[in-house]
Amino acid sequence: MSFPTRTHIYSLAPVGWALQSAGHEVRYVGQRNPSEVDPFLETGLDCMWVGGDFDIAKHRQNGDNGDNSMDTPYKLSESRPEILTDEFVSGVYETTAAMIKHINPDSLINEALRFARQWRPDLIVWDPLIYAAPLVAKVVGAAHVRMMYAADQNARVHFEYEKLKQRRPDVAWPDPLEDWMSSWLARHGRAFDESLRFGMATIDPTPSCIPFDLPVDYLRMRFVSVNRPLTVPDWVYEPPAKPRVLLTLGVSNRQVHGEEQASVSELLAGLGELDVEVVATLDEKQLASVGEVPANVRAAGFLPMHEVLASCSAIVHQGGGATVGNAAVNGVPQLIVPGTTWSERASAVAQEERGYGLFIDLEDITAERVRDRVRRLLDEPSFRRNAAEVRQEILGTKSMLDLVPELEAMAGAR
Repeated sequence: MSFPTRTHIYSLAPVGWALQSAGHEVRYVGQRNPSEVDPFLETGLDCMWVGGDFDIAKHRQNGDNGDNSMDTPYKLSESRPEILTDEFVSGVYETTAAMIKHINPDSLINEALRFARQWRPDLIVWDPLIYAAPLVAKVVGAAHVRMMYAADQNARVHFEYEKLKQRRPDVAWPDPLEDWMSSWLARHGRAFDESLRFGMATIDPTPSCIPFDLPVDYLRMRFVSVNRPLTVPDWVYEPPAKPRVLLTLGVSNRQVHGEEQASVSELLAGLGELDVEVVATLDEKQLASVGEVPANVRAAGFLPMHEVLASCSAIVHQGGGATVGNAAVNGVPQLIVPGTTWSERASAVAQEERGYGLFIDLEDITAERVRDRVRRLLDEPSFRRNAAEVRQEILGTKSMLDLVPELEAMAGAR
């Protein structure tokens, strides 16, 4: 069960392929996003639409008043200790719970349950936003595991809230997420248990430096590059005459905010001052704010990222989980200008500490900072060396096929 946007759909596909290859029946089940139907079909896995349509333009709306959860001062992506005051931790937990409830309406949960009673799944693998999945699993008696696509923000926020409750036992802190899940389960004669928060286990394909140190049962797996199916241009395989730098800002910010958070003009201006070949996956709308595109920039729209990264010396991006993984598995040093949608900043900090990346906060982006940090990634050998070490770590991690027997055992035990 996936949140119906392409990044989430593609991220879940490898576990479906592995299980299907092992002889099991696999099916995507969830709401139909009118603008994101093709990504489901591109995985080659069967789909079952339940719960009505979920319009991509509104998928981040939060609560009955229609307020956008991205506009709240309590950012889910925030992890700086100095900002995590009692008020902030409480606010971000309540905001997250409200977002989850909105993304998992009764229509989705109830129709998924009706289908599950008919189809009788033994295992439900779920996106960390789709809490309909563990609820349905609880009622039908199926095993269930989460699969991450980036750092585990939901768990981090939960445990920050638990620490707050321990610090302030004088306050009757509510748990809106547990209350919501308990209320739905009670209608079906079931009770809440803690496995419903994070799954019976959590599959985690992120580089080893990125996960938070949390008491969650993580199943480490190797990242699998899954990109939109596209024809690879001939020039991708031609050795670049100069160091090749990929600039990509993904699609999440445009889907969530309606515009880029990072300044495209400052990014291009900084890269334009370097003696490099810049491949920018930017469309006409993203380039509209740029007065003049630098001569060393090839604007190419969508590209098969994994193939392009094989010839890149550095990448500049917004910090999304799929881009982090694609760059890491190719051993490419990264400059992140972290967005505020999920765990972008936490991942950027972790990669800088590991020594294969740098970052610039959104409010600090200037052409000079972009130029200087990319120059460091290209000129200082430690970044390439550390990126190669991380790549080897990823290649030495269990593949999804290696995890299939563990998933089979979990399903069989139920």
